[in-house]
Amino acid sequence: MVKTAVNPNDEIKGLIGWFAQNHVAANLMMVVVICLGLYAIMTVKKESFPPFEFDRISVSVPYPGAGPEEVEEGIVVKIEEALNSVEGIRKITSRSQEGMGRVDVDVEESYELSDITDEVKLAVDSISTFPGEAERPIISKFNRTKGALMVSISGDLNEVAMKSLAEDVRDEIIALPEVTYAEVNGGRAFEISIEVDELTLREYGLTLAQVANSIRSWSVDIPGGSIRTQGGDIRLRAKGQAYREDEFARIVLLTNPDGTIVTLGDIATVKDGFVEFEFLSLFNGRPSISVNVLSTENESELKISEAVKKYVAERNQTLPGGVKLAIWGDTTFILEGQLEILIENMVLGAILVFLILGLFLQIRFALWVLLGLPFAFLGAFMCLPLVGITINMMSLFAFILVLGIVVDDAIIIAESAYAETEVHGYSTASIVRGAQRIALPATFGVLTTVMAFAPNLFSTGPTAGATHSMSWVVVFCLLFSLIESKLILPSHLSLMKSRGERGTTTRWADQKLKAFVQNRYKPFLNKAIEYRYATIAFFVGLLIVTGGLFSSGMVRFVFFPDMDMPFLNANVQMLEGVPEDMAIGVVNEMQSTIWEINEEIKRETGREGDIVSNVFAFVRDGSAGQLVVELDKTGAYDDINPKDVEDRWRKKVGVVAGTKELSFRSKRHMGGDSPIEFRVMGKNYEMVEQASEDLANHLKSYDGLYEIETSSNAGPEEIKLRIKPGAESLGITLTDLARQVREAFYGAEAQRLQRDNQEIRVMVRYPREQRRSVGNLENMWIRLPDGRELPFSAVAEYDMGKGYSFIKRIDGKRAVSVTASANLALTEPGRVLREVQRNYIDNLMSRYPGVSVELDGSSFEERESLAERGELFFITLIGIYILLAIPLRSYLQPLIIMSVIPFGIIGAVVGHMFLGVTINAFSIIGFFALAGVVVNDSLIMVDYVNRKVVDGMPPSEASVEAGAERFRAILLTSLTTFFGLIPILSDQSPQAQMVIPTAVSLAFGIAFATVITLVFVPCLYNILGDFFGYKASDEEVAGSAAAV
Repeated sequence: MVKTAVNPNDEIKGLIGWFAQNHVAANLMMVVVICLGLYAIMTVKKESFPPFEFDRISVSVPYPGAGPEEVEEGIVVKIEEALNSVEGIRKITSRSQEGMGRVDVDVEESYELSDITDEVKLAVDSISTFPGEAERPIISKFNRTKGALMVSISGDLNEVAMKSLAEDVRDEIIALPEVTYAEVNGGRAFEISIEVDELTLREYGLTLAQVANSIRSWSVDIPGGSIRTQGGDIRLRAKGQAYREDEFARIVLLTNPDGTIVTLGDIATVKDGFVEFEFLSLFNGRPSISVNVLSTENESELKISEAVKKYVAERNQTLPGGVKLAIWGDTTFILEGQLEILIENMVLGAILVFLILGLFLQIRFALWVLLGLPFAFLGAFMCLPLVGITINMMSLFAFILVLGIVVDDAIIIAESAYAETEVHGYSTASIVRGAQRIALPATFGVLTTVMAFAPNLFSTGPTAGATHSMSWVVVFCLLFSLIESKLILPSHLSLMKSRGERGTTTRWADQKLKAFVQNRYKPFLNKAIEYRYATIAFFVGLLIVTGGLFSSGMVRFVFFPDMDMPFLNANVQMLEGVPEDMAIGVVNEMQSTIWEINEEIKRETGREGDIVSNVFAFVRDGSAGQLVVELDKTGAYDDINPKDVEDRWRKKVGVVAGTKELSFRSKRHMGGDSPIEFRVMGKNYEMVEQASEDLANHLKSYDGLYEIETSSNAGPEEIKLRIKPGAESLGITLTDLARQVREAFYGAEAQRLQRDNQEIRVMVRYPREQRRSVGNLENMWIRLPDGRELPFSAVAEYDMGKGYSFIKRIDGKRAVSVTASANLALTEPGRVLREVQRNYIDNLMSRYPGVSVELDGSSFEERESLAERGELFFITLIGIYILLAIPLRSYLQPLIIMSVIPFGIIGAVVGHMFLGVTINAFSIIGFFALAGVVVNDSLIMVDYVNRKVVDGMPPSEASVEAGAERFRAILLTSLTTFFGLIPILSDQSPQAQMVIPTAVSLAFGIAFATVITLVFVPCLYNILGDFFGYKASDEEVAGSAAAV
């Protein structure tokens, strides 16, 4: 090849030229970014999963002893009415249950959470009509603390000693520098119970209320001011607060005329113990209490895990025999494993990219191009803390996703400089000229990719945390790659004295590629342009076929994916009225069953180790139980899927008598608890319940749905009291009756005291054997206002009926939730929802007038998120159009370039079908990325065509020559992106499954878009000329020709 002589000194200008000649500035920039990036890696917060942002305010009001209906009327309705005047509230959800009312307020995203919290506090504080027995409202914002790990204390200790040890362990863990917050889970609250027999009360002429008042009067600390003396002030205090069982027993209740006294211990049994309910807490079959160690917004889960593990190892040396601390529920292994995967995949990806570059470019060029990877990655790490992004599973995967994209810009610059040196010889001027020639379209090409990810930074919903983490990483990596390719890469290339001799393989690949372009590609493209309308029709046909794949169900779509976790969760809810100890029996049986399954799997697989690592079982109130099973995390059972263990457990447990709810979970559903959820609302609650049951029965007809439940389950039997007509003249009121019954069966709260760091209630009530049956109610005595006592049956009567377990309200209306779990391998929740809404809901509402049915939970979030994604994609397209129109100085040519976007999605869809991957929310992130990436090569292609047209070449011939000249650069950028994603596509780890759909969209979309760019774009360029007589002017290519 004849090289043209040039005067290099006349052509080195602009910012690129300045950095190419000033190697010190380029290298200092690189060193500063690398050092700051390494520092950020060591200091930025590390956590397993991105934080879950949720603008919610909770208002909780304890109402001890009250039933759900009393809580609804006395607490919840009043709070809802008070909040009607507060602006910025998106949704109000309330739950009224025995002894507690809770109202959750979801805040509109356009409002500040702190401002709405202040207004909610003012509105709730203005309520003056709460029942007297209700406690102060507790108002809190959604807490971003997350469980880092659990420390279980198990062994042969009584409950008092176990709880005391758990509190000591909690305090010691909090004292660790790495830990801020920990809480005790699994223990009952302390309570001092004072039980007085009814006959004893009558003997001494006392009531439970009088006993409680006496306790309040004697068990008290009261300041008495001070005495001013010459020697100074002396404080006065009346100190009589009782704290222990014996101290309460000495409290004086009565003083007789003869001077003798009656103390509390004389007539009552004082128990310093725990609140009354059936309770079980086991860890691997041994009594236990756990300490939940939490991480706050700025704490590293890795550091917390390391510090707590060290503490546990040391603390176990000081514990008595038979007592042990054990760590479980530690999810930091996911992050640790992901760091290993990141390094392995980055190395593998970098090697593949290097091989591709080295195959078609000179080896030293390839090395300088790859240097952009650490610069871009460390630059991104440097900036992550500025936007509040942590190092987590999703942000780490984003680095792997962007591996091949980051070098695209550097490849284009290096390839252009390489081509320039082939013509004009190797010199700094040639390198700068080659870089400047392509700099403007290459820069805007990177900006289009940035634009594709930027709208995702404003996404909301359950996947927002993951989307933000991935998008920020990609945006920062691309921006730093832009800096490296334009300012640092030319400087490094100019340090080389020559291109050097090509290796045998490189020469062979270059010759084969050029021969393919001349002998195959150019003749084919000539024919395609000649029959351009048929070519366009062929590609449009492919687009139609792709749409058919969706409608036929051959390509599955599940918006919110499930994520495999090494944990199983089982929840059991007992029917109302069953014996309290029955829940304990059911949970113990389920615990035994999972260990049996563990042994079965060991026999089937021939493995020695257990697949079940730990089992935590918990029962509270005798009505509900929970089991958490931690599976093996060493990878020894990679062939056993957690879902398989879940299915075995569900089948082996079967139907359990006495339970109204029995659910098993092995996956983390990104959208919430259940993939299918409806809410049924109306004023007539009986019709709401009937409609919800009909809807649940209809859902049972769909294959793949299971654990179909409604929240309308009936509660326990209720006794409704009323005064007998003839007893009204005795002066007894319904309030008096209800108070005395409440004190006898629930108890009269005498006081609350602070002992150590525990708040303890002091309750006065009948002994437990006198409040266990309806007969005890019928036999109790009621005191009249004049002091006389009459049997209950003489003044009152009652009706038996069914009550509610809880009452749910949404936006001021009673509501029932209908939920269903789905086997995502068999069914698409979105398809089921559409069919139910289209074919069943209208008929259901016509049968139950006044009842409305709406999507809720995960189903509602899916609809909202899809609508939001559509809006964001439209914004992305507008942004890309603007970024294309500016360098091209044309209104029409950006449309040619953007036409590759839908055809790129063809490749993405086919890739999902080919690999058997379901399209989900993360696939859509890939579609966004694809929109920005695929236009880059088309932009450079059209820019070259314009140059040829300006030089006087006919558009058809210019299109062929431009395709031939840019073939190597387009092929290289596509291959590096595709092969950079291969490590993710081949990753079988559970953590990788969530991001694989994004990689599939990018890899296969870009692969197909390469064909579109090299064939479809030239044809469309010429069709544009057919319709508009288009011929590029000097002004339209001025921007492309300008040097940076």
